[in-house]
Amino acid sequence: MRLLKSGKPSPVRLTPVAWRTRYVARSDSRTDPKDRVITPELLTSLSGSGIARFLSARKLGSPRLDVTRNTAVVQVQELDAALETPRVKQHVWSINWRVETDPGKPDDYVGYEAWGLFRKIDGVLRPLYLAAREAWSTGENSDYFYLLATGDLDGDGIDEMIAREMVFEGEQDYVQLWAWEHGRPVVICKIP
Repeated sequence: MRLLKSGKPSPVRLTPVAWRTRYVARSDSRTDPKDRVITPELLTSLSGSGIARFLSARKLGSPRLDVTRNTAVVQVQELDAALETPRVKQHVWSINWRVETDPGKPDDYVGYEAWGLFRKIDGVLRPLYLAAREAWSTGENSDYFYLLATGDLDGDGIDEMIAREMVFEGEQDYVQLWAWEHGRPVVICKIP
């Protein structure tokens, strides 16, 4: 796939994004030997005031949800991408996480799934972009985004991102091409 800003072809270079690191609660039986225990730094970042305001504005915050006690899984990728300033790469973290209470009890379930792009400011991960939605105990909403590659596909100096949306049923996965516009990723193309 190639986007052209002008009639002049330019070489397109995509940089693969590193595989995600999966973190689970200490009490969780790790299904993969590579799983790690959720770190205090991650919990501090995910419980920050900016994220709390974001969740509250979307009516996803609940007094029953405590990030420190109720975070079920966190998936982290690190990458370098030019998103805000043309041709200026910054270190970015892509983080997917799920916070839940009473999993397996549909009548008493509270939770949300969130994804964000973060950067480190004064030694703390701060959100650059956030998205979230209510989660269900059946796992049907358990999709998350896994970044595959970044690169400037249209020559404007801002990197586009190729992402895989991994959904509850594997055969429903999508590959998406995102452009970074007005401080957020915008879907340019979605392929089932």
